[in-house]
Amino acid sequence: MDSIFLKDIEVWTRIGVPEAERAKAQRLLVSIELSGSLKNVGTTDDITQGTDYAAVTDAVIKLGATERKTIERFAEDIAGLILKKFTHESVKVTVCKKPDLPLDAACVTIIRP
Repeated sequence: MDSIFLKDIEVWTRIGVPEAERAKAQRLLVSIELSGSLKNVGTTDDITQGTDYAAVTDAVIKLGATERKTIERFAEDIAGLILKKFTHESVKVTVCKKPDLPLDAACVTIIRP
């Protein structure tokens, strides 16, 4: 299966379990791996057979306008939107650099087939 990888889409959103954490927008970096066949666009060079990266990026940034408590919910919303609107076979969403993430990890990754 082929993949397209969009790395470090900057999204500002209100996210966090405590209300105080959601009081102001926080910067997240979202990376997305879209899986599906790239054969048509790769052999024809016809962009209508491929993915509109700008549309994917815009959709992810717009999702940031809605407040959420968890990264898992945000990643699920991103994956669901992409699978519905852009018709890929699977998507892997990585959300990184949440400043107040209380872990010794930089990222949280959600894989949704």
